[in-house]
Parts: sequence; structure tokens; C-alpha cells
Amino acid sequence: MEVSSNYEKYTNKNPLITRINLSFLDSISTLVQKNSPKKILDAGCGEGFVLEHLRKDVNADFIGLDIESNALDIARLKNPQIDFKHASVYEQPFEDNSFDLVILSEVLEHLEEPDKALSEVSRVTKRYALISVPQEPIWRVGNLARLKYMRSFGNTPGHINHWTRRAFVGLISNYFDVREIKSPIPWTIALCQLKEVN
Repeated sequence: MEVSSNYEKYTNKNPLITRINLSFLDSISTLVQKNSPKKILDAGCGEGFVLEHLRKDVNADFIGLDIESNALDIARLKNPQIDFKHASVYEQPFEDNSFDLVILSEVLEHLEEPDKALSEVSRVTKRYALISVPQEPIWRVGNLARLKYMRSFGNTPGHINHWTRRAFVGLISNYFDVREIKSPIPWTIALCQLKEVN
């Protein structure tokens, strides 16, 4: 089975990488707990690492969604009590306003149409979204420091979009009001709520 760079990152035994990943996951957990959501969707859940971490801290019903079958197979093994859907973040098989919170973690940088995914997240959430992306150029510098992806100047394979913190906030502000930002290096995480309709 082919594994993703995401899987390699979260299963890396290097203590520094483990600590960085844990800081990221703890930041997500802290932001999620601020709203006491009862029903959470992780759209683009990959191998289920975020869901596995959240299950320890958050009492909610979780659903994971991803387009990659191999990733979902791993996610189901790690989280047998969670329902996983094989679907695209562009066309989520849920009714409008189905979730208290939708997580879109480390997804947008891979998408050809990030606006389409954000529109779909705004459709299926009742109110909140938690969205994260790698913080550029810090992400690339970190890869170069680890001597990773040297030929692409530190760009992780599959990352076709790159945002500074300001540019990321500008993008998501088209759909959401940003309530809080956390920046555990090398990520930017935004807790958002739907824009008020007048």
C-alpha cells in the first residue's frame, strides 16, 4: 500500500517532529473544544490522525470524509467507531447545515479549486469551521532544513497552493468570519464562523 507524506509525517519517530505534530493537534483540539460541538465532520480526513487525537478530548459524533481509498482504509483501522465516507470535499454527501463544526485540516494546499471546497464547507456547517494550512515560507524552510524535497526548493509534493498567514485569512474571509488564529509552527489554524446574513 502506498502511503502519503501525511502518513509519513504523523508516524515519524523523530522526537522533534513528534513534538511539532503534537503541538499542531493540541492546537486543533483546543480550538474545537471552545465551541462544544456535538457533530463534527473532518473533510479531507486522510488517515484519520486529527480524528484520532480529537476523540481523546472531545465528546462528539465524528464523521470523516476523504477521496483517497487507501487513506480511508487506514483511518477506519485507527478509528473503527467513526463513520467514514468516500467522497470529494467539492461534493460532500450531506444536507445543508449538517454539522456543528467542519474541519478542513491540511487540505486546501492540495486543491485546484480551494474556493469550491470552502463554499461546500460553508454549506454543510451550521456555524463553525476550523481550517488549517502550512504557513509559507516557514513550511518550505523546514523541509529544506530536513533536506527534504530539495529539487522543488522544499515544496512538499502535492502542495499546489501556498499562503502566508495574511493571504490565508483573506481567502477564508470570503466565506467566514475568523474568530481566532493559532500558529503552531509551521501551520496556521483558523477557527471561523459563518458570516452573518443581514
